[in-house]
Amino acid sequence: MDYQSAKLFWEQRAEEEALENSNRKHQHGRGICSVFILDTSESMEGEGLRQMKKAFLDILNEYAYLNINDNVAVIGCGEEVEFLHYYSKDYYSIKKCIENIECKGHSPLEAGLTLARSCTQLGGGHTAIIPPLYLRARVVVITDGNPTDITRSFESLETSINSEVFQRLLAEVVSHGQWNPFTFIPVGNAPNYRILGALALASKGGRLIGWQDARQYARLSLNFKVAGNLLCEFRDKIIAEEAVRRHYSRIARGSEEDVIQVCEILNEKDVYKEIDIDHDYKERYSTLPCVGTRVRKGRDWRYDSGDCCDTGTVIGHREQEGWINVEWDDGSLHACRYTPSDFEDPSQIKVCNEPRRIPDNQTIATGCLVRQGRDWKWGDQNGTEDSIGIVYRVIDGQEVYVRWPNGNKCNYRFGYDDKYDLIL
Repeated sequence: MDYQSAKLFWEQRAEEEALENSNRKHQHGRGICSVFILDTSESMEGEGLRQMKKAFLDILNEYAYLNINDNVAVIGCGEEVEFLHYYSKDYYSIKKCIENIECKGHSPLEAGLTLARSCTQLGGGHTAIIPPLYLRARVVVITDGNPTDITRSFESLETSINSEVFQRLLAEVVSHGQWNPFTFIPVGNAPNYRILGALALASKGGRLIGWQDARQYARLSLNFKVAGNLLCEFRDKIIAEEAVRRHYSRIARGSEEDVIQVCEILNEKDVYKEIDIDHDYKERYSTLPCVGTRVRKGRDWRYDSGDCCDTGTVIGHREQEGWINVEWDDGSLHACRYTPSDFEDPSQIKVCNEPRRIPDNQTIATGCLVRQGRDWKWGDQNGTEDSIGIVYRVIDGQEVYVRWPNGNKCNYRFGYDDKYDLIL
């Protein structure tokens, strides 16, 4: 199976498993949702497995001790990539699902991350709200950091940050971790800290924690409540560490680790804000191709195979500098790295002038060139009557967003109420 087919397979599995999780919502609590990806590949045999079980059980025991309603789902990632347990607050049942784990096969971590979207972004989980914080589902990965390609059936010795496997994982974490924070817990005799550290940094609110300290993860719910109370009490003010300590002294509980965790939450409060639906379509960096720019994959493109969608359109910039959002001409959306340079990197995307071909079943598409049409009533928004803009977003086939040469970005009717502000 080639990469593109394998990726599509796991994306379809994620949609199926999202429905399974959704059908079990009567088993869910109202707290934070966390999906755990447990590396069950052959390289985890022995010390890696022991440490992984200890870390995971410490977290579950702390959940039980605190008597909170957080939800836990578990995905095994080894010879088989599958759910070991769907979302539940029954921590005793969840403990039993790892009793007979055997470490076999390779470590297709990208498959596990894709499957985890069923718990985070496809309706399988939920967002817990502790005003003013929006706590979207989280991903916790316990691994030795030696992932393999999702198309191979054997374990590699080591994955480097220059490998295709890592670059694909990085793109997945950047995309997935835009709103769903990742925590990586390295285990084993010689975990690949370089790989796991880089992946943790790629996620907003990402963390790399030691397996001996895993219990603290379960205290997030309590500490989000503390952070939420402080943010409401000191609205629009900088909250110093001393204020956190005073709060804990009043309630007579809380360790030094709790204080640190609350301070981290306060410093990253933007990670937990309500989602801006226009977030992915914003221009943020003058050094990156502007919204509407047509791009093509380099000849040595390493992230997938096949040429059904070699061209696409830039629809926005990620907050992480050097990354852009691209809608490929087959309709798929991906975060892509873009590095401006004086020489052509054959593994990266490049700017092109290739026209957008509209599919037979559509009247307009992202990447099309347009100018003002018969029902235009927006003055000189487009600069001049003859200005040609480029479509960077289409909603329901009747509303389109256009970037004009003067830099203006606006939305227009294209069939809505039989009105056409634009023509192709």
